[in-house]
Amino acid sequence: MALPAAERAAHVDGLAVSAALKAELHSLLAHHVDDTDGEPLLSRPIAESVAASLSRDGERFGAWAVVRSIGSGGMGEVYEARRADGSFEGRAAIKVIKRGMDSDAVLQRFAQERQALARLHHPHIAQLFDAGLSADGLPYFVMEFIDGLPIDEAARTRRIEERLALFLQLADAVAHAHRNLLVHRDLKPGNVLVTHEGQVKLLDFGIAKALDPAEAQGNDSTLGAVRPFTPNYASPEQVRAEPVGTATDVYSLGVLLYQLLTGQRPYGRSARTPAEAARAVLDEAPTRPSQLSSPDAAAPDAQAWLITRQRLKGDLDNILLKALEKDVDRRYASVDQFAADLRATLAGYPVSARAPSRGYLLAKFVGRNRLPVSLGLGVVLALAGGLAAASWQAHVAGQARAAAELRLTAVKGITADLVFRFGDAITYLPGGSKAQDALLAQTLTALDPLVQGEQPDGDLQALSAAILARRAELLGNDTTGTAELGAQTDAMAQRAIDLGERLWASQHHDWRFVQWHSRALQVQAVRLRNAGQSERAVANTRLAILRLEQARPFARDDVLGRAALGVELANTTLSLGQTFSAAGRLDEALALYAKAEPVYRELLADKAMQAESDRRAAPGDMKTEVYLRHQLGVALASRAKTLLRLDRLDDALAQLQAAMPLRRANVEAEPANIAWHDGLLQEANNLSLVQLRRGEWAAALEASTLAWTENEHLARQEGPKSKWAQMPRTLAAQHGLALWRNGQPVQALAVVEQGLAAHKAAPGTAPSPAADLRWSTLQAVHGALLAELHKPGAQAQLREALARLQPLFDDPNLGRPARLAWAEAAAWLLALKPADGEALRQQALGALAAAASVTPLAADHAALKGRLET
Repeated sequence: MALPAAERAAHVDGLAVSAALKAELHSLLAHHVDDTDGEPLLSRPIAESVAASLSRDGERFGAWAVVRSIGSGGMGEVYEARRADGSFEGRAAIKVIKRGMDSDAVLQRFAQERQALARLHHPHIAQLFDAGLSADGLPYFVMEFIDGLPIDEAARTRRIEERLALFLQLADAVAHAHRNLLVHRDLKPGNVLVTHEGQVKLLDFGIAKALDPAEAQGNDSTLGAVRPFTPNYASPEQVRAEPVGTATDVYSLGVLLYQLLTGQRPYGRSARTPAEAARAVLDEAPTRPSQLSSPDAAAPDAQAWLITRQRLKGDLDNILLKALEKDVDRRYASVDQFAADLRATLAGYPVSARAPSRGYLLAKFVGRNRLPVSLGLGVVLALAGGLAAASWQAHVAGQARAAAELRLTAVKGITADLVFRFGDAITYLPGGSKAQDALLAQTLTALDPLVQGEQPDGDLQALSAAILARRAELLGNDTTGTAELGAQTDAMAQRAIDLGERLWASQHHDWRFVQWHSRALQVQAVRLRNAGQSERAVANTRLAILRLEQARPFARDDVLGRAALGVELANTTLSLGQTFSAAGRLDEALALYAKAEPVYRELLADKAMQAESDRRAAPGDMKTEVYLRHQLGVALASRAKTLLRLDRLDDALAQLQAAMPLRRANVEAEPANIAWHDGLLQEANNLSLVQLRRGEWAAALEASTLAWTENEHLARQEGPKSKWAQMPRTLAAQHGLALWRNGQPVQALAVVEQGLAAHKAAPGTAPSPAADLRWSTLQAVHGALLAELHKPGAQAQLREALARLQPLFDDPNLGRPARLAWAEAAAWLLALKPADGEALRQQALGALAAAASVTPLAADHAALKGRLET
């Protein structure tokens, strides 16, 4: 930096260092400021702008008039302005390119920032008001005026919880940019202001990178073919001049949060030059925040820092270190996942940055529920003995009988609470389903001798039936599909049903018993549906509906029981619709969805019922409103999938667009609940399919990327034996197509091959027509991508897919989608000009005609037919 600016580039070129380091140094020069932390655009005083800035006072920029200069950056001047046309009172900031700085590179960067702001509408991103050319022909844009402090200064005197709250506002803004296919690439305190009202505002999208291929052309060529960044907040891939994506912003956010919580950078604390700071990014491991000594930290005194350090120890340590992983694949897959872990730790829930051991899950559960756990702990330890003793004493004659019966009643109540209320509280946490299944299994072992005895207690038998139903439900939710797991689920559900039917006459007045009995019937119905036995599935579901209707009069005076049976009836009606849809009875399915949906909406509006339900719930239970939102989302998604089978793409899209906010709201409300993340994953996957078929490529990629990253997060969290570890089999074809349609065939091929690997590695799954359709579609997309990239094996893959699809033509439910998939695969094969091309073309047209005879073709398949005919 001691050299004149004109000599610096030549000096770097003459250094005896690697090409990668030269690229790094050129990048640093291009973005050089004297401070390694970088300098925000608004930070330079007016004196540095000299007379050029002053000459703008009073000048009009569209409807805005300059009041004063407020700053100057490397390429632009910034002015405060007031609305000048009298239409309303307004205050804004105007950014104008400096005279003499309007080179092609700077103009490109300036236009890039304006385009970025134009597509972003978020309360924590500075809003774009207007844009145009000044009277002297220089580009400008008008944006929201932010009066505030850089986020590190604003956070300095706040408690840890308040700092995290500020950071979560920023994370939401960055996640919004990512959902709009923009990476900021320059996240640092000077670009994040906090207003006096505590509102975060993200600024300066001057080097943002568009992920949309239609806009990304040349996106990295700004500033003389190097990539500018601020060294202290840059990711390793930025320093190495490698391609960047959303993970780059995740890393920079990690650095920023580390600084907000500790007052120091995670590494490079002795760096004095940009080059030293950049080298620290590559070579130095971040210090675990809780291990910083007092002199290294920002607390005003050693004692205060010891308290802060204790707060950071554990989850916050792990969260920060995961965000700061040098390896992109080990980092958080998205900003949403990063934020979800922070929200989870604030609420006392487990986080994905830490392995979900039973001890860790228990510690978190106890932390949230200290009083009820302490009261129940002795009961858990003595459950088997206590139940047996209470049962025996209930039969003792004389004066001990009343006391013994009271004890038995108390033990039954506490057992039910532990199994269902507190047990369910951990079910949807990371690793929680395994922990609850173990609790259910152990409880059943303790109950079995009592419910099988000569004079079994009816209430204990009802409790046992409910636990059997819950175990069956948990096992049924694990869709890894192994034959052994399926047999366990069937056996557990059948035991629950048999016991429930035997107890019906004495227990049907208890709405909780009826609720669990209907769920056992539903678990079995879903298993039958998935096996293609739709008539038996319908019979099971109708019996569940009958039992619920029979029990409703007994819950008339209990607001919670009335609502619970109403929801269960809506759930069962919804499930019957899904069975009809799977059997091809689509109009009947739509009618049932229309019957179930208003129940959820009515109960969502009943705040008094929700308050009573939440009052009776155990600490840590999901809120009633959250559960109802989930079920409404399921209803909307079920309708969308049925509409999609009828090729009513616009109607399906409307349903999914209504469901997505419900899914997002649940993830935000309970970020540690894996069921809500799974719901968001499924909805995003459904949405991407509809958008692909409508030709909305960028939107489809946004949705499929969300589904893919959510699944990666859950698979890492729940382990290689979870259903999410195998989900790439289901997601890969769609995500691969979305990447391909957006000009990323290499990335698409990697995704599809991951799906193929997951399919081959799947444990002994039972064969089914649906699995054959999914596998064949994946093979076809794989073949098409091999052809696109001129790799060997394309024809073989496509022909194998065609051969697998043909036997499905006669399937009463999957025949039409199989024919459509066959026609698409044949069209990809025809592009390779095979010898049997004309015969293939005629067969593809025949497949489309047969599909059209069932339901008229939608626009995408009609267009395919047109291409095949020409």
